Amino acid sequence: MIVFTKEEQRIIEHAKKAVVAYNKRRKAKGGIDTIYAFVMSDIGNIYDGACLETGIGSGSVCAERHAIANMVLEETYKAKLKIVVVDPVPKIQKVSTTPCGTCRHVIWERGTQNTAIICIQYIRQKTGWIFPKIEKHTIKELYPHPYTPVKWD
Repeated sequence: MIVFTKEEQRIIEHAKKAVVAYNKRRKAKGGIDTIYAFVMSDIGNIYDGACLETGIGSGSVCAERHAIANMVLEETYKAKLKIVVVDPVPKIQKVSTTPCGTCRHVIWERGTQNTAIICIQYIRQKTGWIFPKIEKHTIKELYPHPYTPVKWD
């Protein structure tokens, strides 16, 4: 059984409500469900982000980086983060979607090695959205050997 802190419970509840609200708006405008991310900073502010997919891969922005950029814009460059990644799935998956390599590096740089990464799967049903699976990791578990540039003499 996964144990969540009060802060983690708060960001999880925020994420669930926000995903439903965002997806209702997206669906009303003909959009599809997408990946969202939510970041909680040291002082408890929550910043939302959504995946932006474009026709060229380098133009796409992951939800995690979008949420972190929103935090950096408003509050701080580096924080003791809690990150929730919420991914639409057709049915419950054995393993949840975790941040990509680039996002892992950004999370490593902006957080601490104990930054919590909470991965939630969501499924759209006729009656609404459900959240059947939640996993919890630390960034150290997901990114055990972070990239550090070599300094040349």
